[in-house]
Amino acid sequence: MKYEVIDNFLDKEYFDSLVTLFTEKKNKERTTWAFENSIVYPKEHKKWKEENKLFYMTHTLYNNNAPMSPLYKHTFPLLEKLGAECLLRVKANLYPNTEMIHEHPMHVDYTYPHSGALLSLNTCDGYTKLKDGTKIDSVANRILLFDAGEEHCSTTTTNTLARFNININYIQEQKL
Repeated sequence: MKYEVIDNFLDKEYFDSLVTLFTEKKNKERTTWAFENSIVYPKEHKKWKEENKLFYMTHTLYNNNAPMSPLYKHTFPLLEKLGAECLLRVKANLYPNTEMIHEHPMHVDYTYPHSGALLSLNTCDGYTKLKDGTKIDSVANRILLFDAGEEHCSTTTTNTLARFNININYIQEQKL
């Protein structure tokens, strides 16, 4: 699986503003988190969901060809730096702390090849695992660029209150 990891992807001032936006109560524009009672949806994971009782929270910024949140405007510099040509979805994820690391089932974001970018907002012991077994650690301001149409999975964290990231799915023009 082809992927790229870039540390210190965003300049410090802009990155810090994104962290504040999604993690701090004192922020003027409050992030509203939606409860998701399932990390993955396919029927074949029903037993896994029932046994693990895991959940996560999301804040959808862009989906179905439209902005879904007033906070979407704060992602423009990030999207510009990515060169995202055609957005599919932009969302922030919050994975709560668990006693042990839980690796979620493998999944694809959409069933066709497309670009995925996962920006870690904090450093923790959580990670993203690719279908070939490669684990990409969650490190603040690290971005993982990959084909999110290929299997991958997320995890919880044990050493921080929560694991935070921004997940972007987009189509990027092929460079010849």
